[in-house]
Formats: sequence, structure tokens, C-alpha cells
Amino acid sequence: MNSKEFQKQLTSAIPDVPEHFHNRMEMTLASIVNQEANMKESTKKAIRTAGRFSSRTVALALALMMAVSAVALAATQWHVFDNLSFLTGKQTPKNADTLMQANLYQNTVNNVEITVKEAGYDGRTLLLQYSYRMLDVDKTFSPDGVREEDLQLLSDHHVGWWIDHIWFNGRAMNMPENSGAMESGTGVPGEIEITEYWRLDNEGFMLTGPVEISLPIGEIQSLSDYSRINHPEKYDVDGTLKLPEKGMVTFTFDARDALSKVTTLRPNVEKELPNVTAKVTEAAFTPLMTYITLNLKVNPDAMAAYIQENGAGHKDENGQVIFPYSAMDVLGEWIMSLELVDGSGALLFPGHCGQNGYGDGWAEFLYPYLETIPTELFLAPIQDGAADMTQAVRIQ
Repeated sequence: MNSKEFQKQLTSAIPDVPEHFHNRMEMTLASIVNQEANMKESTKKAIRTAGRFSSRTVALALALMMAVSAVALAATQWHVFDNLSFLTGKQTPKNADTLMQANLYQNTVNNVEITVKEAGYDGRTLLLQYSYRMLDVDKTFSPDGVREEDLQLLSDHHVGWWIDHIWFNGRAMNMPENSGAMESGTGVPGEIEITEYWRLDNEGFMLTGPVEISLPIGEIQSLSDYSRINHPEKYDVDGTLKLPEKGMVTFTFDARDALSKVTTLRPNVEKELPNVTAKVTEAAFTPLMTYITLNLKVNPDAMAAYIQENGAGHKDENGQVIFPYSAMDVLGEWIMSLELVDGSGALLFPGHCGQNGYGDGWAEFLYPYLETIPTELFLAPIQDGAADMTQAVRIQ
């Protein structure tokens, strides 16, 4: 095999890689060839390699090719995290391979290819990424978000999400609190990609072993055919919609033993502050994310002082109170200032906002995977770039 043939096979065998890595590979190969030339010159041996790579060069190049392929695979794997970096961080969690599965379903409906690309579960959240590829549409859609007119193209094919449920082993569930979804383009003509995260723990629901998941993302069905009044036979005794026979995409996802990989702390150490008594009721550390739940009790005197200073409540444009002030108004600024720190007050995830919602008596914080749990761990308000440990709420 001459050098041109080998180079052609090498190029076709490996995927695209970052430019700096490509340049480094070329430099390394050039160095190998130069070394061989020097060896031939110094030993005066007539090695017949004119127009060819020697066996040493080929062996080293093949090893390098395997390394490059591994890097390229790692760089392109698990795209679900590209869209969820606000939850899981900028880097793909190092344990993702143990929880994620790919290419779970593909079928074509009304000239739309539907593919369930990726799914994963970390004992708390179900991650899903699927796509619709309209085979008769040539345009590409923005990776930063899909416009209404682009979604209309999909609707014109009479395909898409048509009812607000997901089914696990035939049992329906609405999207839980703190869940979400987003649409984006992929660069592939006619393709819209959907990324979803389902906080199953907020419904007290856990996955283990093989689970049959059904999504209403096939051919759009008439909602009138699923009216509980007109079609009570389609609901079970609990008033829950049974799994529809049409318009569904069903696949099997193996959650394996994800629950066993979760480390859970329940410290319940109260911190009394002028405006609030706070405690972390649960901190869960999974191979993908860190979940922290904060319990809050506003000081009645602080609530009364806030009302005295600001009035009875939120008002409309006519000055009428729409709803009264509550603990969220008193505590909101403090809650938004909290970040995850170690015992010395050092930020564990600088630049990552962990606040994921709060109410009158609770707040939730989500952070990326934490490989090593510090011996001391707190939620502390950050003021002028530094943690105020006098107001820190202990986790561990």
C-alpha cells in the first residue's frame, strides 16, 4: 500500500476532529517519517520504502488513528448535554456513558423521519433527545431555536407532539415541575431536534430496569377523540388517559441500576437568620447532576415589615392589589444570591447559576456532577464575589 492509498484510507476511516488535533496528528506523522529517513541515513541500510510507509510507520499511524477516532467520538457523543449545559455544565459528565443510550427508535410518518436519538436517567431526571426530519424540506433551521413558521412546516405534515402526557409502561404522566423542553435545528436539512428533561422525582416516580416509554410525537390526533366526557372508555378508573393506539412513538429504555449510583444526604441543619430560618432537607449527588432542596420559613416580623414598607401586595395598572406579598418577595434576593461553596467559602462551580426555582417555603438548586463531595459543603450568599459564611446553610 503506497502513501497516497494509506492517506486516503486513513481519511475515510476517521471522523472530523478539532483543527488543532488534526494539525497535531499531521505534525506527529511527519515526525515519524523524518525519524525513519534519519535512521536510514545513519545505518546506511537500503530499506525499500520508496513511495511507501514502512511497517513501523504504518503501525504507529494506525495507533494514532485509533486515538484520534476515540477523541472524535468523545467530542460528538451525547448531544443532549449540548442543550442542557445550563443544568449539567459545559462539559459532558464523565459518567454519561454509564447512564445514556442512543438510537432507540426510528420510523417515518407522513414523510417525516422520527428518531429517538438519546435517552438517559440519573435517578432523578429523565433526559430525552429526539428529532423530526422532514424528508421533503431542504432548508436548515437555526441551532439557537426554531421559529414558529418552522414548526408550522412540521405541523403541515400532521406530525408532532399532540397531547400533554408521557407514558411509562402504559401509565400516563404530565410534565412535572422543574421540567422543560427546547427545539433547535441541527444543520441537517428539514430536521428539528427536541431536547427534554423530565424531573420524575418531583412526581415521586423512579425508573429501574427496562421501561417502555411512549411519546405522543407521531401523527397528530384529534383531541376531541380523547375528550373524557365523550370518550370515558379511554380513561382508567383513576381518570388517567390510557395509552392511545395511534400517534405514538414507543421504545424501550433500560434504566438499569441508576438509583444505586445516587448518594443522598438529609442534613436538616437549621440556620436562623433575621428574615428566615432555612435548612437543606435533601442533597442528592448523581453521576450527572447535583440536586439540593432548601426548606424556608420566613420570619413573621420580617414579612410584616416588608408589607409596611411596600404596601399590601402586587398591584395592577389601576392600583388594585392583584395578589398579596408573600415570603417569595421577602426572600427572593437572598435566595438568588446563594451558591454552592466548600467549608472555606470557595465556589465549586464559578459562573454557573444553580438556582432552579423557589416558592414561599422552598428553593431548589441544580449543579453539575460533583466528583468529590467536600467534607464541608454549604449554600452561601455571594456578595461582591465572596461567600458570606455567616449566612451559609450547611449541607455537610
